[in-house]
Amino acid sequence: MRPPPRLRAGDQIGIIAPSGPVPSEELFQAKSLIERRGYKVVLGDHVLAQHPTNNYLAGTDEERFSDLQNFLQRLDINAIFCARGGYGVQRLYPKLTPQLFDAPPKIVTGYSDITALHLAISHYTDWITFYSPNATSLVRLDGVKSEVALNCFWKMLEEPQPFGILPASPQTIETLVGGAVEGPLAGGCLSLLAHACGSRFQPDFRGKLVLIEDVNEPVYRVDRYLTQLLNAGILQEAAGFIVGTVTGWRKHEQEDSLNQLYSLWEDLLLPLGKPTIVGFPFGHEPNPLTLPLGVRAQLDADAKTLTILEPAVV
Repeated sequence: MRPPPRLRAGDQIGIIAPSGPVPSEELFQAKSLIERRGYKVVLGDHVLAQHPTNNYLAGTDEERFSDLQNFLQRLDINAIFCARGGYGVQRLYPKLTPQLFDAPPKIVTGYSDITALHLAISHYTDWITFYSPNATSLVRLDGVKSEVALNCFWKMLEEPQPFGILPASPQTIETLVGGAVEGPLAGGCLSLLAHACGSRFQPDFRGKLVLIEDVNEPVYRVDRYLTQLLNAGILQEAAGFIVGTVTGWRKHEQEDSLNQLYSLWEDLLLPLGKPTIVGFPFGHEPNPLTLPLGVRAQLDADAKTLTILEPAVV
């Protein structure tokens, strides 16, 4: 894998909106936060665009792709931060070609719908990318743990040495299957991983430590996504699993419902027999940790720890 160059004071960070529409107030708060860190922010030409008919998209497919293409090819842009998730990257799949990624590797960050972009980049390149808060998520980090999440984010992008053990509290993590295993990190938002099946960007989890999380999905749909990945033979090839949660799943279930998320992990992941932890704080969490996709890590399911073994940037 090729780590991108680390961020240095004065570097230019481009912000794009390849998925859903971006609230302007949150965008400019994020811009100010990043600039206070010592960076210059360049906004994509269409970052505040709105699709003329589909209000769940930030501009047309052509506009959203144009900003991505521009910043990937500009040598003066050191990193690309996605403004938010939502939906829309998969609509860009026909436009994502190998030539788009001919430039040297650069930092690409984001989570949720940005999983689809991470999959495309990993298909065409050996770049390391970052499953991390989106740009507007940075300003919504809250409470005592927000400093931990922010420090993790910036340290991962700025410091060219292995991060080591990620700062996750073992008290909030469950061991589903014990054991220790090493492998590159992969995965992301579960629904996007399942929806990529059958495309050329279908996940490749051979020997990988697979990240799984999502938001606002009832248990039966989580079951559907996992079952799709199992039926495709994809999850069986993983070395281990780091499961977050499906934030907001309980609102879809009655208080006395037998449908329980942890029971589903037991039903579908435990039989695979791979080291697995549940409840790791990443993705759709109030204060998510940043995880470098493609970097080799060690999962110790008994100790409930995840250790980054290689630098994510150089």
